[in-house]
Amino acid sequence: MKKLLAFALTVIMILSLTACGQKTETEQPQSTGSTTQAPETKEPTKEPAKEPTVDITEPSTPVVADAPSTFLWDNFDDRDPNVKPDTAANGASIWWDNWANLRAKNEDGAVKLDYRPKDFDPEDFESLDDYFAHAADWMGNWGEAIDMWSLEGISYCKYLTIRIKGAEGGEESSLIMDWHPEDSRFYAARFSDLVLADGSHPVITTEWQDLVIDLEASGFPGMTNALHIRAFEACVIWLDELVFSEPIAPIDATSADTIIAGFTVPESGKPGDLPIREYLGVTDTASVEIAYLWDNFDDRDPDNKPELGPNGVNIWWDNWANLRGKNEDGAIKLDYRPKKYDPEDYETEDDYYAHAGDWMGNWGEAVNMWALEGVSYCKYLVIRVKGAEGGEENKLIMDWHPEDAKFYAARFSDLVLADGSHPAITTDWQDLVIDLEASGFPGMTNALHIRAFASCVIWIDEIGFAEPVAPINAEDVMAGITLDETGKPGDLPIKDFVAGLN
Repeated sequence: MKKLLAFALTVIMILSLTACGQKTETEQPQSTGSTTQAPETKEPTKEPAKEPTVDITEPSTPVVADAPSTFLWDNFDDRDPNVKPDTAANGASIWWDNWANLRAKNEDGAVKLDYRPKDFDPEDFESLDDYFAHAADWMGNWGEAIDMWSLEGISYCKYLTIRIKGAEGGEESSLIMDWHPEDSRFYAARFSDLVLADGSHPVITTEWQDLVIDLEASGFPGMTNALHIRAFEACVIWLDELVFSEPIAPIDATSADTIIAGFTVPESGKPGDLPIREYLGVTDTASVEIAYLWDNFDDRDPDNKPELGPNGVNIWWDNWANLRGKNEDGAIKLDYRPKKYDPEDYETEDDYYAHAGDWMGNWGEAVNMWALEGVSYCKYLVIRVKGAEGGEENKLIMDWHPEDAKFYAARFSDLVLADGSHPAITTDWQDLVIDLEASGFPGMTNALHIRAFASCVIWIDEIGFAEPVAPINAEDVMAGITLDETGKPGDLPIKDFVAGLN
């Protein structure tokens, strides 16, 4: 190898000398042995030509900076969510920062979102259909628009990781996620329908966890600059960090057109295009029209018995036992306060439960429904209701006894709705469309009660019967009732119901 290298150097030197022109024989240095001497001359000696440098190493590969493997959206560190910053934690501009129908604050470097969506108000919306058509207006909305397109080396990504926890757990059923890149396309999905990296769906708990969302599988493009997490019912969550990861392809962010050109997922629509009504369990009542009003409690002091109900017929009995009732904005508020067991009042605890009808909190009315013109048995009873805390269906029973001749009672949570599900009372107003026959009740009554065997507070706005089935012969009411009676309220296993609450 060394000989080969020496030979190459010699060849290069000879070629270099030849290029400078050949010297005359008198100018050639005289060689004597192994040394070379220049001839004596008065003129300055010319510098010998420098030998060219030969690089014998392999050519080096240009060093290229690694492309980012993750892209931070926000980490909320030292951030007051009620004050819009100039830039996000990733250094990009935040040009829009929205807080609608919620309360937000920073807790230990995480953002706490207390969602408070608006209840339906007929003064704000023409109808329930109109209310749900404008769901994006009344939902609790957290959202940020961050100029992700300005980030160096920005790419579409496979995953969005959200660090999250909830106040109670299960908040994924109350939330939706949506975004609209460049304001030109819209993507939205219920949070519980998102698909995680392992193919499962999110379940928010009271502990911090990183939800790694597979964007394409969830119906979202791999990057956005406007991200929202909205709530269609009251709940509280914390967000600590949102990060895009596993880049797939670089984004050409030179224009809106080039950005959108990289989206392969078809848009799914705006948040209001989702079936929010179904998410809330509010049965589509467009075809369930109230045929016979029981009561709507408008301008009604529940502590004073009126002569007539709002349907124009007599109310001859109006009971308020072990509760406090008052009218709030045309709805009736029922603060149930059932009596505790006291050995001075009952011989034994078994005796206490045997007389449950006496100590439970009881709201009830007797309305002369038989006097209504053309009254019929009906398929549905519609109750507009909400609770102070939610879950009150587990503390209530419904019962009635037409003409004091037969008794029907059931735990409220066991009633069957028009869609086959069971009632779940929330802190938002909803219309529970109760399938009477499926729930074990005849299609009409003139004495209706909602009782509570544990303390709770509910509001009732309207009660009515819907979808007439067969006309009632008021002279022979009982003949038209085909369901077997289920018994009085005290015949239910109230002791077991109460034990189940502990």
